[in-house]
Amino acid sequence: MEKEVFGVIYERFSVGRKLDRIARKYNIKTVLEMPAHGAKAMPSIYSLGFADKAKRITLVNGNEKYISEWKKVSADQKVVWKQEEDILHTSFRDNQFDFVWNFAFLPTCNDPDALLEEMKRVSSKYIAIFSVNAGNIGFPIHRIVHKRTGIPWTHGDIRYNDRHFIRRKMLEQGLKIVETGFADCPVWPDSLGFRDVRLHRMNVDLNRMDWESDYPGMLSKNAFPLWVKMVYLVEKFPMPKFIKSIHSHINYIIAEKQVKA
Repeated sequence: MEKEVFGVIYERFSVGRKLDRIARKYNIKTVLEMPAHGAKAMPSIYSLGFADKAKRITLVNGNEKYISEWKKVSADQKVVWKQEEDILHTSFRDNQFDFVWNFAFLPTCNDPDALLEEMKRVSSKYIAIFSVNAGNIGFPIHRIVHKRTGIPWTHGDIRYNDRHFIRRKMLEQGLKIVETGFADCPVWPDSLGFRDVRLHRMNVDLNRMDWESDYPGMLSKNAFPLWVKMVYLVEKFPMPKFIKSIHSHINYIIAEKQVKA
């Protein structure tokens, strides 16, 4: 059993708040998370942020045992589990979902541009990428830790951690950028790699192992620790994006699909 650490709990809180706001702002009713993996954390619960406003949430290649976490927030009837052998060529219809997104996956995809194209195909409105932020001060330190320990870099093509690069790739797909920003912006740097090294050395499939998370229970009761609320107050403090990027763990871009006349 691997228990999510405090930093992951805060990440879920911040990202969840962001997704709830997005659902309200863009009137999101149908969501596709593709894939619904975990980023060294419990899989298949990142879309919990849509649980209140969305009517149907489809999770691709997730782990169905974690339906237990959706039950805690009384949203298990909204969830559809779907296994796809090839997420670059799925069985979904064109224009099937209001909002298609993934979390911290694009850099590790074997063909990120093809995935963006498939996400665009099945979306009727919006496509979003949430990525580990290369601009954070902890990102280069994490790279150094991998080099010093001799553990190969397994986090994919770092260009897709750069918000400017992702933006260009989405524009190349003919998408219109409607919102960019950051989430998970606490006062400590992003993962420096030491927990990452420990998990690497366990040599197990992190999406298959047993995970424990306090976040769904907190969300179900809307009862978050004071420290989470205090850190979030600091996160909400307005500042220029180039400064925000230094301590933001996650960057995101939302793009709109252009409807052909």
